[in-house]
Formats: sequence, C-alpha cells, structure tokens
Amino acid sequence: MAEGRDLVMETAEEGTSASLLYRVELVYDRGVYMLIVRDLVQGTLQTTTVPGRTVAKIPMYLSKLDLRQH
Repeated sequence: MAEGRDLVMETAEEGTSASLLYRVELVYDRGVYMLIVRDLVQGTLQTTTVPGRTVAKIPMYLSKLDLRQH
C-alpha cells in the first residue's frame, strides 16, 4: 500500500500550529475500495466501501475544497 498523505501534518510542517484530528486511508483489496476514517480525538474508527467511480472523483472533490480555502 502506498504511503498516505497527511494534509494537517503538511500544514504543521510549514510552520503553523496544527492538531491532527482525523486520519483517512483509502485501501484497495481484492477489487474493493475501503475508506477507513479514524477520529483521533474521540478514538473511533469507521469504515465503508466506496464505489470505483467515486474514487475516480476524489481529485475533483479535493480541488473543490482547495478552491473554498482561497
């Protein structure tokens, strides 16, 4: 599995103070995409399967989030 990307940690490395709240992983195993969300504050874990067509749209979703920040 490829290394995950931790957006909050990248921000912290740029010199801002940040707290890691969630860790999200997208795993592909035996033809199934599984999204794993860890709430590091509450100590909970949620998993759900994700259709491939949704996985293909993730870059678009991230772009929309980035546009809202500016």
